[in-house]
Amino acid sequence: MYDADDIIDICMIEGGKLLKARALSGSSTVSIPWSYLFSCFQCLKYRHNIVNQIIALNNKLEDLKKDIVITNYLDRATKEAVKNVDTVIAHETSHLQVEGDIVGTQIENAIEALVNLILEKNPKKCRVFGVVGTGGIGKSTLASKIFEDERIKDNFPKRIWLYVSKIYTESDLLKKLIRSYEGSETKGENFEGKSKAELENKLVSILTRNTFIVLDDVWNSSVWTDFLRKPIMKSAISCTVLVTTRKEKVVMLMKPRYIHPVEKMDEESGWTLLKHLVFDVEGDEDEISSFEEIGIKLVNKCDGLPLAIKAIAGVLYHQNKAKWEEVLESDAWNMDQIEEELRPLYLSYEDLPSRFKQCFLYCSLYPQKDMFSMEIVQFWAAEGLIMSEEDNWRRDLPTQNQRTLEDLGEEIYRELLGRNLLEAKKDELSKSFFSMHDHFRSLCANLMREEGILYRHGREFKADDNVKVRRLSISCMGPMLVLPAQILRQACLRTLILTDSPQTKTIEDSVVQALLCLRVLDLSETSIEKIPDCIGELLHLRYLDLDGTNIREIPTTIGNLVNLQSLNIIRCKFLERLPVSITKLHNLRWLNMIGCPLLTYVPKGIGKLENIYSLYGFMIGQNDSTSEEGCDLEELKNLSKLRVLIILRLERAEKGASALANKPFLKDLTLSWMRPDEEEDDNGGGHDAQANEEEDGDGKDDGSGQRTETKEEEEDENEEVEDEGEEEEDENEEVDGEEEEKGWNEEQISKAERICNEMSQPSSTLVHLHFYDYPGRQFPSWMTSSSLAESFPNLTYLMLLGLPCCVELLPLGTLPQLKYLRIESANAITTIGSQFLGSRSSAFPKLEALRFEDMPRWEEWTFNGAPLSVKLFPSLMECAIIDCPMLRALPDGLHRATNLNQLGLLRTYELGEINNITLAYRLEVAKCRGLKKISNISSLRSLVVIECGDLECVENLNKLQHLIVECFETEQLPQWLPGLIERHNNTASTHRSLKKFEMACNLQLLMSCLEGNENWDILKHIPVVEIHTYSSKEYIRYTKDPYNYDTNIPSN
Repeated sequence: MYDADDIIDICMIEGGKLLKARALSGSSTVSIPWSYLFSCFQCLKYRHNIVNQIIALNNKLEDLKKDIVITNYLDRATKEAVKNVDTVIAHETSHLQVEGDIVGTQIENAIEALVNLILEKNPKKCRVFGVVGTGGIGKSTLASKIFEDERIKDNFPKRIWLYVSKIYTESDLLKKLIRSYEGSETKGENFEGKSKAELENKLVSILTRNTFIVLDDVWNSSVWTDFLRKPIMKSAISCTVLVTTRKEKVVMLMKPRYIHPVEKMDEESGWTLLKHLVFDVEGDEDEISSFEEIGIKLVNKCDGLPLAIKAIAGVLYHQNKAKWEEVLESDAWNMDQIEEELRPLYLSYEDLPSRFKQCFLYCSLYPQKDMFSMEIVQFWAAEGLIMSEEDNWRRDLPTQNQRTLEDLGEEIYRELLGRNLLEAKKDELSKSFFSMHDHFRSLCANLMREEGILYRHGREFKADDNVKVRRLSISCMGPMLVLPAQILRQACLRTLILTDSPQTKTIEDSVVQALLCLRVLDLSETSIEKIPDCIGELLHLRYLDLDGTNIREIPTTIGNLVNLQSLNIIRCKFLERLPVSITKLHNLRWLNMIGCPLLTYVPKGIGKLENIYSLYGFMIGQNDSTSEEGCDLEELKNLSKLRVLIILRLERAEKGASALANKPFLKDLTLSWMRPDEEEDDNGGGHDAQANEEEDGDGKDDGSGQRTETKEEEEDENEEVEDEGEEEEDENEEVDGEEEEKGWNEEQISKAERICNEMSQPSSTLVHLHFYDYPGRQFPSWMTSSSLAESFPNLTYLMLLGLPCCVELLPLGTLPQLKYLRIESANAITTIGSQFLGSRSSAFPKLEALRFEDMPRWEEWTFNGAPLSVKLFPSLMECAIIDCPMLRALPDGLHRATNLNQLGLLRTYELGEINNITLAYRLEVAKCRGLKKISNISSLRSLVVIECGDLECVENLNKLQHLIVECFETEQLPQWLPGLIERHNNTASTHRSLKKFEMACNLQLLMSCLEGNENWDILKHIPVVEIHTYSSKEYIRYTKDPYNYDTNIPSN
């Protein structure tokens, strides 16, 4: 069928050329091109070639009919793939597991036992704990639940999850460890080319806080004994390491404190998990009980493996008892060709609708870290595994009621997640990512046989020469892209993916010319500098990914790729120009051009790409240096299929041109301007507001165009200890808003407002809306002329990053679905009042995360005027206020945000008090030098105070368990601290809540806390005390019960 697909492709291409030639010659056209599908045969050359290919294909089919022997797809491949796990590259794990992944008393008891052992006080500098069990039994899930346990968070200032696996390099692990430990501090730091010794020294220098490390999926003990243990032991920290492995011998060689064997689930726990996954939470108990007998039989069939139970649950979800009986009696349980532990997984695969199966198998080709969901949909589309209802011969018919490739791909993706065949994760902006368990990857390797291969460069390439390899994923390629001889000889590859190959710089013409059947080419994250001109010969190519490569230009011949659907050129830091021929790619659906600092314009003609679905980085204006004609907003008028649109350099636009009209499917919109002061320092393309995204996180950019920071990075930022001269830096950050506005003149401000108004009201389907450096004083009329709730009923994520002249915010509290709001660099805002809430019965009803940052003139935040009957922020869980130096007080009504879990304040210099708020978990205050009082936060469990020198009183924190203080500028305990600790000490022991006290300070203050010195009597009643200097070279560690006191300060 692959050969037939290629023939049809060529027919369509040549037929299209002839139809175009006819149209240009003035001959009559027809509305239905079907009658001209085979008009290419008018050309003798192509008729001859195609006839020969069809004859050859028919001969193959005849041979197959004569010689076909029913071979068992799984016989040889299953045993080899499971036996030789080397060929399957395991998925990268994460501590971010789906809630409710594994339930039952067994895992609860295991968590309790291990957490208690880990928190057991011990003078040893490093302790190792092991979690051992077979694949799919839940080792990583157990480790992740321990990693996320609140007691672990409270006792370890730093937690690191390090995925190891069979294949790793010591340098890569060191880089991961350094980046994980320092978080945002190492963003942008280049570790390439650093030796192992240099990386070890770097690690030793940064390890300054007690750390909990998970080493997940360890296959060789040397990763600890010969490698990671050495730099950690050299450092000043104490460290607890939790290791997950399939082999007990591996962890035994690490001299563990304790090894926990993960047992298979018993009947009770297995049934609890199965019914949790299959039935609705509020389901009828009697009905659920009626399934128990057969459910327990299925649990036993799964041999107590959680992964297998989850796979079976995907088959049984919302099915009747007859379907359960059918699954129980399935022949798949008795297939000798499949290893026993894979049989329930095969059953879940077999239950998939036929059109989903190839899509599932394809997911296994990508062995890297978590993959972006929309990217896999593009792969499926490129390989022809999904075909939309719009893909018919009548392309002139309306498509509004037809499901697109994207719709069908999303449907398949959700189905695979729902059946537990893929593991889902989401970032804070709800961008979907997934990974695949290595058992499922093994199953996929069995089912694909040699048609799809994961190959590590430098190893022997093992594939039956009689089987044509169609899909190849290569890792660890060297400086030049070299393909196995068999691949070059067969010349029928449809997918080529390079992973973990940053050294690859060159791709030869001869390699490209051997890939003429290619549909998918992924060269992302390589160092390739030039794409051969002959890439234009890959007429079947539908997906081309050059993300993060070193290319300077794209060949003009790319215009020949008439079937290309996806072109990804984000983060190409040397890319200077795009060829005009890019406007010939009429089948293009995804075009991503963000994060290319040298790219100053996009060629005119993008408006011809009427099938485009996602357009990231549509740059307004001509080439500044050559005056080559670029794009204007007029080009967007006919792009009615757009769902994602990111517009850059809007300050260059002359007319709004109703650019946002007639886009009924638009879900994600970003509007970005370049500040005049930024333009002076930049050649024009450097200001992709979206390019900042790559600075805010590791891994592959999803193209969403959003700047994000993880919770951990925020904490790292708030907890950073600045060196000398920072106070002067802080002073400079109190920028007068007028200074910020000087870059924009009146003409530019008025022009920005006019352009936005002329762009027209975007569709009510909008989910994401982002403004970057919008210079208008007023928001666009389409945001203010009518009810926000009616205009944007689906808006969920709103980011206003850079509002230099806007003096008043909109009533955003009326947006019914808003979950995430970030307002940054709103330099002219002085007051946020009740108008911000709107006039509905609930203000911000769905908002979960709120962030204000860099608002130098903001003085007042008040809810005055909001009726008591109005619900305020009923869903808000996290709030951060950063670099708002003039803000005087938190609003009185903030206590009405009853679900608030975390509040962070950084450099809010005028804020005098924090009191009477409902805060369930954590308060962080850093460098709030005007802060004098924290009080009456009765449910607070964790308090972090960093360099707040004027703080005088901290009281009525009745449930406080964990106190962290950083104070390097004084030789005395902060004046509020002794009173707080003494009040807790004077409480009856059964009611004392304070469990742990941590302090980072200078050496003089630390010495005053030594046993027997002046501050010892204040601290000795706290159950756990840890004090260290900035470099952690000096420390005190103390536990009250059982008594243990440790310091490296020599006694006098």
